[in-house]
Amino acid sequence: MTDFIIAISSDLVRAGMYATLKSNNYRVVASVSTLQQLRDEAKSYPYATVILGSHFGGDGTIETWKRLQRRHDGLQLLLWARHFQDVLDFQCNLKQVDGYLLENANYDVFLEACASVNRGQMYVAQAVAEYFAKNPRRQQQVRVLQSLSDRELQVTQMIGRGLRVADIAKSLNISSKTVNTFRYRIFQKLAIRGDVELTHLALQSGLIELDFAGTNDD
Repeated sequence: MTDFIIAISSDLVRAGMYATLKSNNYRVVASVSTLQQLRDEAKSYPYATVILGSHFGGDGTIETWKRLQRRHDGLQLLLWARHFQDVLDFQCNLKQVDGYLLENANYDVFLEACASVNRGQMYVAQAVAEYFAKNPRRQQQVRVLQSLSDRELQVTQMIGRGLRVADIAKSLNISSKTVNTFRYRIFQKLAIRGDVELTHLALQSGLIELDFAGTNDD
């Protein structure tokens, strides 16, 4: 049986998950509210399944998870996503996500996801699966994904969401100069001339959702 670490910002949601898992005889080894707590618990339980809120670490959540997995490659990820855009971000930027849930998941769906991951099986909530199946832009998305490196893809999605260069640099822990280097490399690879065209391409290829284009969502 896998160990579970709950990494959710909301005290109420975190407490509810903890009570639900414990009452169904799952091992919950930690319930954390900060990134530092998550890092500490990952050291102690490097093969745990982390139920991770998609905005747990702000815009740097994906980057934080990448660093954690590099140190502890036995960790599993059950994503607790606020929006479909969060699902897209994690899917495009991580090599493996072990389960996808939306925040509006009910009690039974939550337990079904935990049971699947506990058995070593991937779980995709029905709403997420339907979203991917109905995405008419999948073929173009694959073309863009194959053209860009992981870091270039992150920068593309952040630009598409309206983040400024300085904000992207802070989120990815790199310099603004490096962000601009990635921007110009992306423009060259995709044969486009600026951020506006890049945002349009990100929308057309399904890398960002329309509601997120030109917004800075926290």
